[in-house]
Amino acid sequence: MTTWLGTDALGLRRPPDVRLLLPAVMAWLTALGALAAPPRLSWACAAVAGGAAVGVYVWARPPLEAVALTLAATLACSATVAAVTGAHVARATGSAAARAADREAEAEFSAIVRTDPRSRAGAPRPGRAEWVVGARTVWVRADGRRTASGAEVVVLASGERWHALLPGQTFRARGVFLPAEGDPLTSALVLVRGPPEEVTEPSGVQALAGRVRSGLREAASALPQPERGLLPALVVGDVSLLREDTAQDFRSTGMAHLLTVSGANLAVLTGFVLGLARWLRAPTWCSVAGGAVMIWLFVLVCRPEPSVVRAAFMGSLALLALATGRAHAALGALSVTVLGVLFVAPGLAASYGFALSVLATAGILAFVPSWTRTWSRWLPQPAADAVAVAAAAQIAVAPVLVPLSGEVSWVAVPANVLAAPVVAAVTVAGFVVAVLSVLWPVGAAIAAHPPGWGVAWIAWVAETGARVPHGALPWRPDVVGALVLAGVLLVLVLSRGWLLRVAAAVVVAVLVLSLAARCVPGGWPPTGWDLVACDVGQGDGFVLSAGAGSAIVADTGEDPAVIDACLTRLGVREVPFLVLSHDHADHVDGTPGVLRHRRVGAALAPHGFGDTAMGRALAEEGVELWEGRRGQSFRVGPWFLRVLWPPPGYAGSVNDGSVVVRADGTSLSVLLTGDIEEEAQTRLLAGPEAELLPVTVLTAPHHGANTQDPDFLAATDPVVTVTSVGEDNSYGHPSPYTWALLERLGRVNMRTDRDGDVAVLDGGGTGPVRAVARGPDPGR
Repeated sequence: MTTWLGTDALGLRRPPDVRLLLPAVMAWLTALGALAAPPRLSWACAAVAGGAAVGVYVWARPPLEAVALTLAATLACSATVAAVTGAHVARATGSAAARAADREAEAEFSAIVRTDPRSRAGAPRPGRAEWVVGARTVWVRADGRRTASGAEVVVLASGERWHALLPGQTFRARGVFLPAEGDPLTSALVLVRGPPEEVTEPSGVQALAGRVRSGLREAASALPQPERGLLPALVVGDVSLLREDTAQDFRSTGMAHLLTVSGANLAVLTGFVLGLARWLRAPTWCSVAGGAVMIWLFVLVCRPEPSVVRAAFMGSLALLALATGRAHAALGALSVTVLGVLFVAPGLAASYGFALSVLATAGILAFVPSWTRTWSRWLPQPAADAVAVAAAAQIAVAPVLVPLSGEVSWVAVPANVLAAPVVAAVTVAGFVVAVLSVLWPVGAAIAAHPPGWGVAWIAWVAETGARVPHGALPWRPDVVGALVLAGVLLVLVLSRGWLLRVAAAVVVAVLVLSLAARCVPGGWPPTGWDLVACDVGQGDGFVLSAGAGSAIVADTGEDPAVIDACLTRLGVREVPFLVLSHDHADHVDGTPGVLRHRRVGAALAPHGFGDTAMGRALAEEGVELWEGRRGQSFRVGPWFLRVLWPPPGYAGSVNDGSVVVRADGTSLSVLLTGDIEEEAQTRLLAGPEAELLPVTVLTAPHHGANTQDPDFLAATDPVVTVTSVGEDNSYGHPSPYTWALLERLGRVNMRTDRDGDVAVLDGGGTGPVRAVARGPDPGR
């Protein structure tokens, strides 16, 4: 955007218009409160605020008339938002869909598709819904009674017919209605089995938009990964082909905003049109008409949903204000936009995406003009523009990102600066490819290669930034941490002269000390660790040190980002051997996180694992997969691994079919038990493997569930027991009975829900085995 408009368009010649800033902020806070309150309380507050607004307006007299009118406007806006939010919550909680969800009843319903179906996060599994579809019900029939119901629901379903739905189509289905936790404006989650029925034809406009989006995917399919998935994501926000490891790279480097449709996409496209019109010396009306056409095309292709319309409105207002030299009015226009959006869609007040969009725009409007003028004295104009925009946006959104990530990234600004010029070119060229794909698909496939080169550069920036050691520094992930960071950044931004130098010195000192605290001895991990139980929540994830930067990983939890973060903390860059005990999500779905930027030599898994989604993913990455069965042994670094279970041809339950491995190190032995239960434990105890059961460290079977053979646990005779379990899990793990058994067995008993990551050290031959806890992760 700034590359085409230049400094003149960014210059602030008058003070920013902040008269509507207070009404916008208070309306936002009011919406947040009303979303968490009963509708009647919201309406009562609206009545009180409305009455107060009228009273203040009538009372207003000079010399405080301006202050009084601002207060009256603030109260009036808050009253409006409270009343509207209360009405939305009342409609959601009082609908027929919500009543069916309260009873967890099965019901027939008709609904209108609101959003494009998106694939469900996590590895696909039999019986697990593949697609997530946002919809608005038309009617619900429960207990033989059909009731009109215009309620927002989220449909979870499987099948290609669901994937083919377009916004605006109406369908009929039958499913189980469940409460939607954490979203007061969504009436229910609906679990549907079977395809949609009585599907209507999409409108011509939506069909055209669908062809453009699918055409862009087809054109990008000729590109290699990650370009294949990134091009549609960068241009129209279509992440259906995007790999999770690529998305994680973008999140790690503060570039995730590029993967979603936002005002930045529209700013680039509209800025290109305005810049072209200026270069051609076209009259003002031509610039306005060209910008309007581009906005219409953008909303059409990216879907006219509230979030897209909001992004388009914000981006176009900010860009046009800058382009016409009225930057002083842009902040006021942004405030009007916030108010307008909250009046219509108050649910966006609780959206992180909405907050990030507003704050990034406000940061650019507030800081870029003066920073660009100052920095252009030492930098070329395009570089000054790019650095100012990236820094302003990152500073503005940093306090909101902290509660999400629990860290402050210093890589984000240079990464965004390096990517920004190419992003602009890719956005424009990609949009041309998308339109061309409808008219000439073969030509679009050829034309996709030039923007593909730009996408490759952006992907390289994200991947390289994600590999930078300590690229993000830990920070307190709550409201206090966000406010402290906001205060530090505000002091730094507003400082001048000697105060700026002092503030900058303090910030640099804090960052350096934070970095040093992570690098000096005594931090995490402890020196000489042999085994670490990663806190992966409700699941298993164990790491055995196999030398500098190398480790054996046994199970990977459910979330790829969590196991990846644990391995990163441990400095693991290579995994010569991966053990996957059995095909349950909480043991294997985190595997992509292990594969991220690491070489995995071979994997050991139960019979038939190669036919699962995760088995196929390992094959795609070139990882050799071995079938685990009793009697096998392997030497990996300092560890000697022996498979104790299952026997060949075992046909028991999935849990009891877990691969059980005994690992013997230099002076430490570990029993990795997966989720084996009483049957497998009893047979192990009765077989020849019983003599191999006594170990130094026992990983509690099945997260300490109440399905244990006490004699089996006693036979392991551990010094340390480690139970990998999620905090406040719904399964009741570990059961009080099993935990009591473990406490009688081991001298040291650790559990990840209380202790976080747990490291076990052999004492280096000079002392007893000991366990060290990192403590619960404050970011989770």
